[in-house]
Amino acid sequence: MHATQYAWHTVGQEMGEQMASEDVSRVVALAWGVAAAPQRGPKRELSHERIVETAIEIADAEGLPAVTMQRVAQSFGYTTMAIYRYVATKDDLHQLMLDAAFADLAPPAVTGDWREGLGAWMGWLFEAYGAHPWVLDIPISMEALLMPSQMRLADAMLRTFRDLPATDGERLALLMSLSTFLRGMAGIQRDIAHEGAEVSAATKALIREVATPASLPALQPLIDSGAYFGEYPGESGASAEVTEEDFAIGFQVWMAGIAAVFESREAVPQEHPRPAPETPAEQHERAEVELAAGVAARKAAEQRVKVLYKEEAALRKRRDSAKELAKAAARAERG
Repeated sequence: MHATQYAWHTVGQEMGEQMASEDVSRVVALAWGVAAAPQRGPKRELSHERIVETAIEIADAEGLPAVTMQRVAQSFGYTTMAIYRYVATKDDLHQLMLDAAFADLAPPAVTGDWREGLGAWMGWLFEAYGAHPWVLDIPISMEALLMPSQMRLADAMLRTFRDLPATDGERLALLMSLSTFLRGMAGIQRDIAHEGAEVSAATKALIREVATPASLPALQPLIDSGAYFGEYPGESGASAEVTEEDFAIGFQVWMAGIAAVFESREAVPQEHPRPAPETPAEQHERAEVELAAGVAARKAAEQRVKVLYKEEAALRKRRDSAKELAKAAARAERG
């Protein structure tokens, strides 16, 4: 067992003994792997990790509303009550899904320059929202911010600001502000793509008729040129979807603003030591943890495949029995 895993295993044993008497958030403890497993239940087949993995598969295919405790239970062939032994509520399941969705993706390495590092992280997160758009339907809670993937993301983002002359509070404010911008842009992209960005010719004609220079003097030229509908010279079939270029322009404005506010400052006295760049030893430690997570995901997938093979065999057997009964009934009718 890797040193980090062993440490968390030990912490988990200690916390498991305390959670019954202390007001510890179970969903946060589950996310960190320090909550005790249920005493009763199909332990071999189920775990909160496998439940979350299956829920994410459903959400990726059909959206978050399709994820119910009953639907997840049916995927394993168990009753809904079996799922509740591992995850207490659907809201808890959603929070665990939110954290796990980012854990499954490979983040960029933090670089020395804050512009390059922040650009890499924001671009990666924008793509991550695109990979799992349903995460935008899950409200951000304080518990979610205390989960491992979210805290690692916050740590990495704050590391990019380590050389910026800003206080701890200002760094946290920058983190929140940039996260709001990122989530908003990703949400607009998802919503427009879902509803359909293409505007009909008849609708465009209507807007051009009602949007007069007198009523909308600044907007009317953009409507006339088609830019407001996402049409630009030399582009055919363009639509009003949010593109990576739109995101990049907005982000450049944020970057310029951060530089203008902070880079001209003198050094700010730090309340806490600035985080050092990630050392080779820390990179190795992170790689070991990521490898362990990858191996666990692969084993869970293999186990899931075994279950599906068993289910397929049972369905084939049922089909063959029904086929024989149908043949027997046909023979009886002919006789």
